[in-house]
Amino acid sequence: MSKLKQAVIALTRKYLSYFGGALRGTTRPELEAVYQHIFTRDAARIGIHDEFYPIGAAANYSFLYLILRATRSFQFRSILELGAGQTTLLLNALRATGVVSGEINTIEHDTLWGNSVGKLVTHKVQCLPLVERTDGPYRYKGYDLRAAAIPDLIDLLLIDGPVAWQKDCRYSRHGALPLLDRLDREGFVIVVDDAEREGESALVERIRDWLLHEKISFQYTRVSAAKCQSVFASGKFSEVAFY
Repeated sequence: MSKLKQAVIALTRKYLSYFGGALRGTTRPELEAVYQHIFTRDAARIGIHDEFYPIGAAANYSFLYLILRATRSFQFRSILELGAGQTTLLLNALRATGVVSGEINTIEHDTLWGNSVGKLVTHKVQCLPLVERTDGPYRYKGYDLRAAAIPDLIDLLLIDGPVAWQKDCRYSRHGALPLLDRLDREGFVIVVDDAEREGESALVERIRDWLLHEKISFQYTRVSAAKCQSVFASGKFSEVAFY
């Protein structure tokens, strides 16, 4: 790597740290009620009742807020979601109300859970096994994407699976990195949930480094409530990074 490129990466990291704080953030549980109020208000305006359960390992209100606001503001042609759950139900409701008209794909590793969620939505939930892999300094079990039906272009990528809270699967979500090659260069949004955790924090840094290496212009932000979400937005969707 040239000295000039190293300098550009270093300056970019300093920029992100100054304007967005450290990539690995801390939660702010006191803001959860704020995001709940905004989400419930905006969902009601389009006929969606807040019957979600954003507790425990499920998506929290700031994550639901990001999806709702982004999809109300922009038309996404292809949404890929890693990890089935409350966000899957929200995407389904958004499609039912006409807010989302594009393709939705959900990937889940737990067959029992995936089939259960799949019965509640109109799009297919793909259940994929986890496979052991070594990825640089990381070793983990990630989705076996070789068996997946994945769209050629993705403009909204939601990374909230597979399970990554235990020590032996801390880096499992790094298996999403090959999907970056399928991002629509005209514009895309990536949301990494649980960004306050070690594994996801490292994933966020790797995504940023990949975007810099590919010379893709992007905006970055972090949303913090009961959990943290890191958001990368590019091209025609850059505004999402200011939510």
